[in-house]
Amino acid sequence: MGILAVVASAAVWGAPAASAHATIVSTTPADGSHADVAPRVLSFDLSEPVTPVDGSVQLIDSEGTRYALAGNRVEGGGRRIVVVIDGELPDGAYLATARVISADTHVVSLSSRFTVGSVTRIGDGLEAGASTPGAERYLRYPSKAAVYLGVILSAGLLIAGRWVWPEALSGRRFRIVYRAGAALVIIGLLGRFTVQVAQQAGGLAGISGSAVGAVLGSRLGIAVVVAVALSAVAFAFPPRTRPAAEIVGYLQAAAAIVAVTLGGHGGSTETWPFSFAGTAIHVYAAAVWLGGVSFLIVVLPKITRLDRWHRVARAHVLLVVAAGAILAIIQVRPIQALVTTAYGVVLLGKIALVASVVVAGYLTYRRYPDRRISGHDEGGEATVCRPGVLLVEAGLAVAVLAATSVLSSVTPAEDSYTTDVRTELDFGASEILDVEIDSIRRGPQSLTVRFAIPAGYDPSAEPPGVEVYLSSVEANVTRMAVDLTRTGPDDDRITWGSDGLIVPAVGEWTVTVRFESRGGPKLASFDYTVL
Repeated sequence: MGILAVVASAAVWGAPAASAHATIVSTTPADGSHADVAPRVLSFDLSEPVTPVDGSVQLIDSEGTRYALAGNRVEGGGRRIVVVIDGELPDGAYLATARVISADTHVVSLSSRFTVGSVTRIGDGLEAGASTPGAERYLRYPSKAAVYLGVILSAGLLIAGRWVWPEALSGRRFRIVYRAGAALVIIGLLGRFTVQVAQQAGGLAGISGSAVGAVLGSRLGIAVVVAVALSAVAFAFPPRTRPAAEIVGYLQAAAAIVAVTLGGHGGSTETWPFSFAGTAIHVYAAAVWLGGVSFLIVVLPKITRLDRWHRVARAHVLLVVAAGAILAIIQVRPIQALVTTAYGVVLLGKIALVASVVVAGYLTYRRYPDRRISGHDEGGEATVCRPGVLLVEAGLAVAVLAATSVLSSVTPAEDSYTTDVRTELDFGASEILDVEIDSIRRGPQSLTVRFAIPAGYDPSAEPPGVEVYLSSVEANVTRMAVDLTRTGPDDDRITWGSDGLIVPAVGEWTVTVRFESRGGPKLASFDYTVL
C-alpha cells in the first residue's frame, strides 16, 4: 500500500485514545505526614471524576489491624473521596487505601500513609501497594479481544463489503461470518460488563444489584446494553435478509464502535469529547481495514476487485494512522516514555506488528497482476484465491488485536512515566549541595538535599542551614515552602529530607535553595517540568 503507509503505521491502532487514568493530586492527611491529633476524616483529591469500588476503602495500622469506618462519600463532582473514621485513632502509623473506577473504566488503587501522636515513623509494615485483583482479571483480556474481533467481523465486514463487494452481502459465506462477528460482540461485551460489575462490587463474589445498577447507569453500561441488543437483532437478521436488516447492521456497527470507544481510554472525561471522537474514528477505520482483509480471506471464493479494495484500504489506513498518531502523541509524553514504561513497550511491539500487516497487504496486492475482473465495472479476469500471504496477514492482524487488548488495559505512558531530578548547586569554597527530587509527576514528591562536608570543616561549628521553596508562574504559585527535616550528619555528609511535599499542578516549576554557609546566606535555583 505504499512506503508512506508503512512508515506512518507507527501510530496505527496505537492505543485507543487520548486521556489518562485518575491520579492523586493530594491527600488529607498528606502522604507521609504526621498529625499530632488523630484526624476524624481522610480524603483523596483526584485529577478526574471517579466511582468508588464498593467495600474497597480500608484503614489499617502497622500491625495489620483494620479500623472501623463510618462511611465514605464523593464530593467535588466525583473528584474527591472523603472517608469518615468511626471513633478516635490511637497513636500509630496508618495506611488508608481505596479502589476507584476512572471515567475510562480502569480501576485505580489509591493509598496514603501517615502517623499520629507519639509515633512519627511510618515503618516497613505499611506498603502502599495495589490491591490484588480478583478472578475478573481473567475475563478482561479475552473479553476485549472478543469485542475487537467481533467488531471487525461484523461492522468492519459489512462496511468494507458495501464499499467494494456489495453483491457478496447476499451470499451464505458473508452471513455465516457476519453472524459469528455479531456473536463475538455479544459475548465480549457481556464479559466486559461482568468485569465492570465485579470491579464495582470488589470482586465476582460480591456482585449485587446495586453494583449492576451503578454500571447500567454509566455511559459504558448504556452503550453495552444498546450494542448487545442491536447485535442480537443483527445476528438473527443479517443484512440483505429483511428489508430493514441492512439499516440494523449499520446501527449495530455504530453502537459497537461507541461501546469499544467508551470501554477504553476514549471514555475519559479529561479531554472529552476530543478523546472520544479521535478514538471512534480510529476504531472505525481499523475495523473497516481489517474487515476487508477478512472479506478477502473467508467470504470471497476468488480474489476480486483488488484495485478498488486497494483504494479503500489505503484511505482507511491513512485515516487510522492520522487518528492514531495524534492520540499516541498525546498519550506518550515525553518521548522517553516509549522505552521506559510498559505502555510504551507494548505500543512499540504493536507498531512492529501493524507495519508487518501493512507490508503483507501490499505484497498481496502486488502478487496478483490481474487485479480487475470482467463482467463488472472493471476489466480483466478474476484471480483464483491462493491464501498463503493472506493467511500470514490474517495471523499478524490477530496478533495486533491481542496487543490492542493489552494496550487498552495498561496505564498510559503519560501517566506512568516518571524520572528523578538531580542537580548540584556549587556555592563555592567546596560547598556543594546535591538536590534530588524523586518524581516529576504531579502530586506527592520527595525532595532531598545532601551536603558533602568539605575537608577542614569544623565539626563543632553550627551546621549549615537550608531552606527550599517552589514557585511556578503557570500555576500562579509565588512561594511554596518545603518542610525539611535534617537527618545528619551521617559520616561525611548532612542530609535534609522533605515531609509531605505536594506539587499541585503540572508545568514549569522553579526550585530555589537558600544555603546558610560559612560565608553567609547564598541563593541558587533550577527549573524542572512537572507532568
